Amino acid sequence: MAAEGDVELELETEPNGSGGGSDGAGGRAAEKPRKHDSGAADLERVTDYAEEKEIQSSNLETAMSVIGDRRSREQKAKQEREKELAKVTIKKEDLELIVS
Repeated sequence: MAAEGDVELELETEPNGSGGGSDGAGGRAAEKPRKHDSGAADLERVTDYAEEKEIQSSNLETAMSVIGDRRSREQKAKQEREKELAKVTIKKEDLELIVS
C-alpha cells in the first residue's frame, strides 16, 4: 500500500515541480527521509524480535552438537596426520642439502 502512495505522490509533485523547481525537489527530499526513518524503525523492531525468537529455539542445541562433532573430527584428522609425519625420518645429510 505504501508503494502505491509513493507513486501517487511523485506523480502529483511532478507537475508542480515543473512550475516551481526548487519547491518540488525540496518537497520530495523532505518526505523521503521521514518515511524511510519510520520504515527502518519498524523493520528493526521486526527483525530484532525474529532474531530473539531464533536464539531461543532448540535448533541452537543441534547447531552446537554439529559444531562439536566437526571440531572433534578435525582434531582427530590432525592427530592422524601428525602421526604420519612423525614416521618420516630425515637424514642429517638430506637436511643440510635442503638448508643450503
